[in-house]
Amino acid sequence: MATIAVFGGTGRTGIHFVRQALDAGHSIQALVRNPTKMPMAHPQLKLIKGDALNPADVDRTIRGSNGVVSLLGQDKASQPDLQTRATQLIIHSLKQHNLRRLISLTGGGVRDQAHDKPGFVDNLIVFIMKNVAGAGARNALMDGISHAELIRQSGLDWTIVRGPMLTDEPTKGIYQVGYVGTVKGIKLTRADLAAFILKEWETGQWKGKFPFVTNG
Repeated sequence: MATIAVFGGTGRTGIHFVRQALDAGHSIQALVRNPTKMPMAHPQLKLIKGDALNPADVDRTIRGSNGVVSLLGQDKASQPDLQTRATQLIIHSLKQHNLRRLISLTGGGVRDQAHDKPGFVDNLIVFIMKNVAGAGARNALMDGISHAELIRQSGLDWTIVRGPMLTDEPTKGIYQVGYVGTVKGIKLTRADLAAFILKEWETGQWKGKFPFVTNG
């Protein structure tokens, strides 16, 4: 069983991932701004209070782990380049500790030009995020794109997981994995997304790739 350094572990997807990883026998080292937001306690769960933009806090979280799962997302109070800046620190720390595994979560608007086959609706959503939905949506998209490019060029064993509209519905227990425009579905439960990320951690089937996951 592995020790996984988790960023974004108190988010709505992060809580599912932490719980599922612990249930599977892994240990978690989670960097959290507010430990009271973690709704569980476990002997194999270590909470590290800090900031994902603080190099020392990032390094403390990664030290002693086998790699990173980053589930960082933006909220109204986030800096517009949160994901990119945090990813820079994560990559640096992984290399300092001679670790290679990094899984990061982002949205379907972050494209894999080599494999995606976006349709009209896919392109419309990206257009709206860039031009209509406001600064928050645009920042999230552009930050996701920037952070993905950093990871792609990092030389690490990376996987960039992408999802469509995420829901808090109960797990459906099934999901489809492929690329934008090659799998059906516009929604994905956060519990099923966490299940895929955990499976990818354990199998590495999508190393060096940009899987897009839906409930079909």
